[in-house]
Amino acid sequence: MAQALREVLIWLKKEIEKFNPESAWLEAELLIAFVLNKERAFIYTIDFLEEEKIEEIKRLLDLRKKGIPLNYIIKKKEFYNTEFFIEKGVLIPRNETEILIEVAKDSILREGYYRVAEVGVGSGNISITLAKEFENIKIYACDISPKAIKIARFNAEINKVSDKIEFFYGPFIYPLIYRNIDFEILLSNPPYVAPYEFPFLQKEVKREPWEALYGGWDGCEFYRTLFKILKDKGKKFVAILEISPFIYKKVLNIVKRFFNNVIVESFEDSLGYKRVLRVVWQ
Repeated sequence: MAQALREVLIWLKKEIEKFNPESAWLEAELLIAFVLNKERAFIYTIDFLEEEKIEEIKRLLDLRKKGIPLNYIIKKKEFYNTEFFIEKGVLIPRNETEILIEVAKDSILREGYYRVAEVGVGSGNISITLAKEFENIKIYACDISPKAIKIARFNAEINKVSDKIEFFYGPFIYPLIYRNIDFEILLSNPPYVAPYEFPFLQKEVKREPWEALYGGWDGCEFYRTLFKILKDKGKKFVAILEISPFIYKKVLNIVKRFFNNVIVESFEDSLGYKRVLRVVWQ
């Protein structure tokens, strides 16, 4: 039996409020739009939902109640005004990572550097966003997950920037080192969650890939390894890295341990937490 869309929307909102009160209305709209295979605004042109659509909405609601992230269900996430295809097995883009984009854009324009490497490409949201912003940019994107590379390639294709990005399978920047590929800016939103933080993570976050979250015993293992590799690069360049505000001082000490001739700047998110580091080699 068909039911008025408004009734379904209000009921769904109330159900979602039980576990996500802050974004319940938005989630309800997105789930209904996904079931209808339409944009959010379109759902308000519909008066009634058929019973089979309502049953599908109930099934998806059950997945949310079990802690499956909304973006894995609807298979998309908006980042920097671009929609990215998302699937289980890749990190879901976060709004705070847009700060890294802004710092990267500033560095590209300031230094005139257009050869960019990204470690841990994930869904491709960072590399693809920059590829859309700059005409002459060349990006080398690495990841240890074949699935992430596959999804990032797909997102690059649908955003028509495949010609600007090369994808490589392998850890850190080793795929570029072994191929003698040079770069001027290094970007990464690496794994930086320490074990003591995991009990406090949302259950949805715990559904995301472990290798994209876990940063070693203190959350800094990625940074230690990366800076050890970069110590031998020997050429002036810029590294722009997302960090957890909880490990800011630790990462800063790691930089100082490996390098003397660098300038380190930090950038805060909307809550005033240090979220991005820019390390400039002289």
